Amino acid sequence: MTAPSGGPGRRPTARSLASLLAGRTAFRLALLGTNAALLASWGEGTYEPYAAAMGTAQVLTTLTTLGIEKSALKLVPRARRTGPQLITVLLVSALLLAGAAVLWLGCAALFLPAGDTGMLRLLAGLYAALLGLNTVLVGLCRALDRNRADVLNFAILSLVIATGAGGASLLGWGPVAFTGWILAGTALLNLAHLPALYRATRRPVRRGITRPVVSTSVLMACGDIAAAGTVSLLFAMLGASRHHEQTGHLYLMVLASSVLLNGFGYLMRLFQPHVSLTLRSVDPASLDRRVVRRLLPVAAVGAVWTALALWLARSAEQAALVPSSVAVLLLYVLCVPLFFAVGSLNYLLENATSRTLRATAVSALGGLVCAVLLGLVLVPALGALGAVTALASGEVAHAVLARLLLRSRLRGPATPSAGASTTRTTAIRTTETRTTASGATATRTTVSRATATTTPASIMPTAPAAVPTDLGAS
Repeated sequence: MTAPSGGPGRRPTARSLASLLAGRTAFRLALLGTNAALLASWGEGTYEPYAAAMGTAQVLTTLTTLGIEKSALKLVPRARRTGPQLITVLLVSALLLAGAAVLWLGCAALFLPAGDTGMLRLLAGLYAALLGLNTVLVGLCRALDRNRADVLNFAILSLVIATGAGGASLLGWGPVAFTGWILAGTALLNLAHLPALYRATRRPVRRGITRPVVSTSVLMACGDIAAAGTVSLLFAMLGASRHHEQTGHLYLMVLASSVLLNGFGYLMRLFQPHVSLTLRSVDPASLDRRVVRRLLPVAAVGAVWTALALWLARSAEQAALVPSSVAVLLLYVLCVPLFFAVGSLNYLLENATSRTLRATAVSALGGLVCAVLLGLVLVPALGALGAVTALASGEVAHAVLARLLLRSRLRGPATPSAGASTTRTTAIRTTETRTTASGATATRTTVSRATATTTPASIMPTAPAAVPTDLGAS
């Protein structure tokens, strides 16, 4: 199946790609440059608690998106009739998640210590939650083929962050004032997106649509939640260890790498509507040959590569060839190819069938557990080097678990396949009988039914029967 020539499912043009990537890249570079300026302006003593608060709060950005953006980019292009109803469900889900996060932070504020530290943590959490909502809102705009809203959104966010850095340098703003400034700018941008998205919704929502949309969003969120949760927990471990002074350098390194990694992820999301339509009709055997069988080799090479990279960075640090911050940056850069490889395979599995989506979601959570367990050992011993190693090891575990789950599931369901074959035979025999009695018209009708019956159960959507067939939850 190919993408339609126009509309949300079309292949993005070079011009739209350039403008969208320019807006997102400008935002990431502004974020990186601003934090470098803040470190120089505040000094390490003031910047460290800010970096710890922002790094720990990153998981709230992922929790408030909960895969809604990716779910919209996967499902809306497949929906020819129910698109506005999908937008309604996704928009309401995003607002509810953001509201729940704000309510939880408000309750948690009652138990935070008084003073700037407690206020900084609260503002960092609110900013992370509203930034996640902002990501969802612009993602819904892109799903509706309103790319200009995405470009303007991140251009304005870049301006807000840059002016905040100017306030810190010229007006003496501290971490609390700076975080409050970018929080207010993000909140106003979110409000500006709501009227246009509200006009794109449709009510009432047909029964049976909400459940598969929400379940798809949750499953597609597992990979992002696992990644953000891993980073947040490793930041918390590093801050509580004897290497806590490395927290600021690690946060700057994560921001620097996010320009590349998030740019790569954003590029994949730009192609996601087109890829979703293409993978909707992919042959399971072809998917197994081209994607699933590559998981284990990537994991094996990644494990060896990570061990060698850790040895190289650790040796350079111990020999005083480079400072500790440069050693951490070296290790992270060496692990970037592993992040790219696993992320690419995960992207294809998420957008293929319901079975591969479930498998990669479960394996992502398994990777989180592996990274945290290793972090409990490596972070106290190696500091930021141990945190990066644990992060890379989680990606290796993710690939291994996905391969094991998909191998067992692809080999396991022999009975359904046989059942499908039996159904096909029965349908053909019925067709022959009715051809003799009724002629060619009855033959065409029965053959069409046989085609629908012979679709293997393993690749059919798990949505209820009441869901319109254009939803394409798998």
